[in-house]
Parts: sequence; C-alpha cells; structure tokens
Amino acid sequence: MSASIMPIKKPDEIVVETPSLHIFDLPEPQLKHLLERRARNRITFLSIVKHALTEGVDYCNLPAKGKKALPTLMKGGAEVVCQILGLTPRIMIAQSDDTSITMCCELLNEQQQVVSMGYGSRIYSLDASNGGRNKTTKMTTKSAYLDAVIRAGALSSLFTMDLEDQIESKPLELISPSQYDTLMNALSAHQVNTDRFTNWVSKVCESKQLPPIQQLSHMPASLFSGVLAKIPSFASAN
Repeated sequence: MSASIMPIKKPDEIVVETPSLHIFDLPEPQLKHLLERRARNRITFLSIVKHALTEGVDYCNLPAKGKKALPTLMKGGAEVVCQILGLTPRIMIAQSDDTSITMCCELLNEQQQVVSMGYGSRIYSLDASNGGRNKTTKMTTKSAYLDAVIRAGALSSLFTMDLEDQIESKPLELISPSQYDTLMNALSAHQVNTDRFTNWVSKVCESKQLPPIQQLSHMPASLFSGVLAKIPSFASAN
C-alpha cells in the first residue's frame, strides 16, 4: 500500500494595501490634471445652474444698503439644484425649547449617503403676531434647506440666503385704523362690494409675495395708497 502524498499548503498571501496618497503627494503632472479638471467641472456646473434658474421664481435680487448684494436663493431654486445634483433632503429637529427651534437638513445622494448638512435657527417671538410657531418651523426648515444646498453646490459665490431671512423676519406693517376707515368710506361712497374687493386685494398681496388677507384691516400698509386709488376704477368695472 503506497502512501499518498499530501500537497503542502501554501500560506495565504498577505495582501498589503498601499495607502492612498494625499492630494498634495501626487506627482505634479497628475495633481495639475486633477485640479484643472475640477476647476473646469465647477465652471460647467455653475453655468448650468445659472441657466436653469429663473429670476423671481428660483432666486430674487433684494436691495441692500451700502453694497451690491448677491442674488438670494429661494426654495424653488434650491429644489432645482438638488434635482441637478441628484440629492434628496432629510429634515430633522436639531434642538427645540420654549423660545426657539433649530432644524437640520441632510442632503442624501442616490446611495443614501449624506453629502451636505445645513442648519437654521429662529426664535418663536419673531412670528408671534404673524403665523405663530408654524411659521417659525417653516422658516427654520427653509433656512436649513437653503444652507445645505448652498454648501453642497459651493454656491456662496453666486447666491446668499441671509437677505431673504432678514426681510421676512421683519414684522409686516398693516394699515392703521384711520386708513381702514378711509378705505371703508371710499368703498361705501362708490358702492363697491366689500367681500369682492377684499378678494381682489388678497390676490394683489399674493402677486407681490405678501401674505393673503381675509379682512381689509389686515392689508399691508405699503399697498394702501395704490389700493385706495383703484377703488373708482374697480367700481366702474364691476
């Protein structure tokens, strides 16, 4: 009976992983090629974003004292940028107490990886007389979303979000009691139906990106002169 010869097992090969080089450790030609490619890609991306967004819908130009301000990115524009980059927002409460709330927005890629984060904070007292805590939460969520989008696309050279927040946080000035009396007297003198006129004023408010109204006493003071001047023509048209 012959003895069988068992093959000698070779030890498992030890795989040594070569550590990836830091970008500044790359050979100069490779580093130059990489950086130039990234620079070209960024220019291409910014150009696409500029052409994809519509002024007044996706961004707006708001006045700023003392300097030329960047356009303000709006929620619609942020949604377009997310669509271009293939990102989905995930919103959560980062902090909340009796006086303020902080929201966090994570932007996820198609592999559900977090590629950008943004935060927004707001105190409840800013909206106590105009929308309450629901508005505070809405504004804070939007701020976190815009912050995350600007970071994801490195869009700070194109857009800001601060001016819009400053303008929206200012209390809306409504017409005074004497202005309300003047308005009601003019409507009565021209025999204009108050409900129909209120609906028209509400549409004017929305066209100017102001909150719609249900009562004329809630009309923004900035519209008073123009609305008052329209009463005669409104009466003749109806």
